[in-house]
Amino acid sequence: MMKKRSAPWAVVSSALLLSAVLSACNSGGNDPDGASPSGSSAGASSPSSAAASGSDSQTGADGKTTLTVAVYTEDRFLKSAVEQFEQAHPDIDVQIQETMPTDTSEGKQTINIKNGPDEGPSAADKDKYINSVNTALMSGNAADLISVNYLPVDRYLDKGMFEDWSQLAGQDSDFHTADYYENVLKGMSDSHGWYAIPIDYQFNAILANKAALDKVGGIDDKTWTWEQFVDLCKQIASAKNADGTNMHALGGEKPEDVIGYLAESAYDKLVTKSGNTSKFDEEAFRGYLELVKQLYDSGAVSADSLGKANEVFSPMSMESPMQLATMPSKLGNNEGEVLHPPGSGQDEGFPFTSDLAFALNARSKAKPAAWEFVKFLLSKDVQSLRELMGIPVQQAAAKQKLEDTAQDIQSGRAKIVSKGPDGSVQAITITDEQIQAALALLPSVGKYERKDDKVIDMINEESASFFSGGKSADAVAKAVASRVDTYLNE
Repeated sequence: MMKKRSAPWAVVSSALLLSAVLSACNSGGNDPDGASPSGSSAGASSPSSAAASGSDSQTGADGKTTLTVAVYTEDRFLKSAVEQFEQAHPDIDVQIQETMPTDTSEGKQTINIKNGPDEGPSAADKDKYINSVNTALMSGNAADLISVNYLPVDRYLDKGMFEDWSQLAGQDSDFHTADYYENVLKGMSDSHGWYAIPIDYQFNAILANKAALDKVGGIDDKTWTWEQFVDLCKQIASAKNADGTNMHALGGEKPEDVIGYLAESAYDKLVTKSGNTSKFDEEAFRGYLELVKQLYDSGAVSADSLGKANEVFSPMSMESPMQLATMPSKLGNNEGEVLHPPGSGQDEGFPFTSDLAFALNARSKAKPAAWEFVKFLLSKDVQSLRELMGIPVQQAAAKQKLEDTAQDIQSGRAKIVSKGPDGSVQAITITDEQIQAALALLPSVGKYERKDDKVIDMINEESASFFSGGKSADAVAKAVASRVDTYLNE
C-alpha cells in the first residue's frame, strides 16, 4: 500500500517511548436506541440456530462468570484494563486468548514510528490469528469477544456468527453514545447490524502544500475522487516554481503502492456482493490501473524520494493523540493543510481503522459480561490510560490525553524533537491552539476502511507486472478478478 507516513517526531518518555526516524515533512450505523429484536445477531442466521452450539454454562466452579476474549496480541493496555476490570467486577473472570504474545514484562513497550510503509505483522502471523479464530468459530468453540482486526468479517456476518451490539448498548441507560465520536463508535456497521465496537482508532489523511494547491485552483477535498486527484496532480506537475523547476505531487511511491492505497479507499466499489456471492469489478480496476499509470507518465509522481520542498502531498497515518497534537501546521516554508484522501465523491470523512475492535460471538453464553467489559474499555478513565496507543473513541478522553501529553512535555517528563534535513534537532511544544486544532479534526473522522488484507495483497502482487511493462492492464485485471473471486467465494 502507499506509504502512510507518521508525523516527523522523536518522542522519549519514562512512561512511553515513541521513536521516529524521520526528517522534516518526510519526516453512522444502527442507532443503539433503536434496539434490535431480542437476541438478534449481526448476520443472516437466526438467533436460535446461532446459539445451537457452544458451552452450556459460562460459570466456573468458583461461581464466577468466565469471559473469553480472542485477540491477535495482548498489549500492555489490554493487560492493565483486564486487571482493573476484574478488581471492579470480582464475579467475572476475563481470559485473554492471544495468538502472538507481546513482551510486557518490563512494564514498558517500545513503538517505532518511521518513514516508509506501515508493514504491520507479517502475512504468516496474521494467518495464524485468522486460522485460529476461524477454526474456533466453525467448531462452535470461539471466544465470547473476538477482535476483528485482520479477519475476513464478511464470511462470519453472512453466517450470523456475530451479534448486533445495538440491543445491549441500547438497553443500557448508563451508556450514552453522545459521549463518543459516534461516526467511529458505530462506524463498523452494515446491513447485518452494528457488528463490532472499536476501542481506539487511527485515521488516514494527506498533508498538503496549500500554496501549491492554491496555485492550480485548489480542491474540495471532502468530495474529490481519484480521477480529480490525478487531474490535479497533472496540473501541479505542469506548473513552474519561481526558479523554473517543476514540483511533484508525490515522491518516493512505487506505482504498485499507489494502486494498493487506491484499492483500499475504493474497496466498496471494487468488491461488491449479491446475496452470499462476492464479485470483483474487473472493469473498474482496469480503469484504476490506467489512472495510476497516467500519474507516472505525466511526471506528476516519482518513485524516488524528492524531498519535502518538491512534493505537494504527503500521505499520513494519524495513529495517536501525540501525533495529532504535534502535526505540523507548516510544510517547509509554505503553509500546510490537512486533506481527506481521495474517495468516492461523497463526503464520508477521514477513513479510519482500528487495531482493537470487538465483535460479540452470537453463541456466547456470557453476553451481559461481554458488554460490561466493552463498556468498561470505553469508559473515560480507561480510555485515558497512557497505555492506550491509538486515539480514544471517548471524546473527553481524547481531550484529556492531548492535555496530558502537553503537560508531560512542559514538565520534562516527555520530550518531542523535530529533526531537520540537515540533521539539526529542535524541541517541539504543544500549545492550546494545537490541541484545539487536533480536536477539531476528530468529528470529521467518518468511514471505516473495511477491506480484506488478502485481497489488497493480491492486487499489489499482480499489479507490479503491469507497471513494469510485463503485462497489459486487461491481463492484470483479469488475473486479479480471478484470484479475488475464487478466494472470496471459496
